[in-house]
Amino acid sequence: MTHFTQLRVYKQARVNLQEIARICRGTREFGDIKNQIQRAAISVVSNIAEGAGNNTHKQQIHFFGIARGSNNEVLAQLQILDDIGASRINDELIENINYTGKMLTKMIQCLR
Repeated sequence: MTHFTQLRVYKQARVNLQEIARICRGTREFGDIKNQIQRAAISVVSNIAEGAGNNTHKQQIHFFGIARGSNNEVLAQLQILDDIGASRINDELIENINYTGKMLTKMIQCLR
């Protein structure tokens, strides 16, 4: 497998993380959601890197699956921030997160 830093999904996950960090800086406090969404976004990036670094397809699928789950968590939390009026989320970020999820799904399918 290509070095993880060259993977398009890794690069997109980093862009998403940067945008989420920007949004969180301007978000009103609402429980622990800012910390939680940032941890989930970091998890996406980290698990892509960890999955790409594993030698077996089974391990790669495992970590890419975790990344996909964290990506879904990020999406849900962004929608919560928008729903409660804590932050306005732009459609482009939502599309990018959905695209990241699709790329992860495709990677998992190709490894099976």
